[in-house]
Amino acid sequence: MNRRFFLGTLPIFAAAPAFAQQLPAIRTVTLSPAPTSTTVTGSLADTKARALYYVPGQAGQTMNVMVTSPGNNVVFQVWEPGTGARTNPDGTLALNGKPMHDAGPTEEPAAWIGALPKSGPYLLVVYSRRDSATYTVTISVTAQ
Repeated sequence: MNRRFFLGTLPIFAAAPAFAQQLPAIRTVTLSPAPTSTTVTGSLADTKARALYYVPGQAGQTMNVMVTSPGNNVVFQVWEPGTGARTNPDGTLALNGKPMHDAGPTEEPAAWIGALPKSGPYLLVVYSRRDSATYTVTISVTAQ
């Protein structure tokens, strides 16, 4: 009887994923004073990899983000303060919040300028559309 139970549950254990991917660390970007800007560099292992950054901003300021990469295959998204991030069982990133106009998942910009509607940390998500990649992101936030 125990054998039948064990053998009957074996396919369930075999089909379950061994480990779910963990949420990548979210780094907080420090903006230099006068002008308030910074540059960050990194690398992405594949198209599922994401680099996450919090960028401080105040309502009424303007944010300017530009990414460069060999092959021009790295893009980004900018999400409003309060956006939640988690990893799905398949390892993909799930975001719960509001993307900034023209900097969301359907636009995939390599450069963007936008007025900030809220104060708080904006979530910058950097990823590759093709293969592994290295990138440089320049971020500036200025008073309007």
